[in-house]
Formats: sequence, C-alpha cells, structure tokens
Amino acid sequence: MSYLQWSLDRGKGIDFVEPTGDFYLIGDEGEIIEKFTSIDIFFEVLVEGANNLKIGKSIVVDPLIEPNEFHFDYQDKILQITYGRQQTIILDRHKFIVDVYQAVSELLAILDRQSETKHQPKRNLAKLRAYSI
Repeated sequence: MSYLQWSLDRGKGIDFVEPTGDFYLIGDEGEIIEKFTSIDIFFEVLVEGANNLKIGKSIVVDPLIEPNEFHFDYQDKILQITYGRQQTIILDRHKFIVDVYQAVSELLAILDRQSETKHQPKRNLAKLRAYSI
C-alpha cells in the first residue's frame, strides 16, 4: 500500500492550471486528509519535506495558500508529519520518498497531457519537475 493517495477533481475536466482534488497521507499510524485542495501545492510541500529528511531534524514547510503548516520530524528512524491537528507516523522513510516520487511523476504526466490537449504550454512547476527527474 502507498503512503500517499490522491485524486483530481474531474467534474468539468481537470484544471491543469490550478489542479484541485483530495489528498490522503496514510501512515503506519494516523492519517492526514484534505478534501478539495490544491494538489500541486501539497505535492510541493511533500517534495520539500522528502528532500530535507535527516535523522534528528525537524522542518516546517508553509504551503502559504493553505491554513496550516506541515511539520516533518524525523527522529530515531520514525517520520512524524503533522498538519494542523492531523498527524501521521511513517516507519519506512524510503517507501515514503518513493511514493512521493511516483505521485509527483503521475501528476505531472496528467497535467502535461491536459495542457497539450488544450494547446497550452506546460506549467513550470519547477520544484516538482526537478524532483521527478
């Protein structure tokens, strides 16, 4: 099972400029769930967290347009992620990083296809593209 599950809103087609959807971060204990949220922003937060995970280190990532900050706390090989009052514990850091990579790659592929279909340029999404390489 993946630590990360998500879905894009498809009611009027996928909005490749501001993709919204549901976001689920399901850990070995607890979960973080956000419905009808900016999927690309949440992925940027996860990328920043995944890129900066070091044992004994805590980092805070502020998604700016969302009401709460994300707190990543990696102690004794246990990753604790907190968002507002929601919290999850992840025991397999490597799997978490792989799951984030796969989700980011999938999101970029979907958004790029949508932009091509609409004959529009691809969104920059530099942080996500750098992570998916």
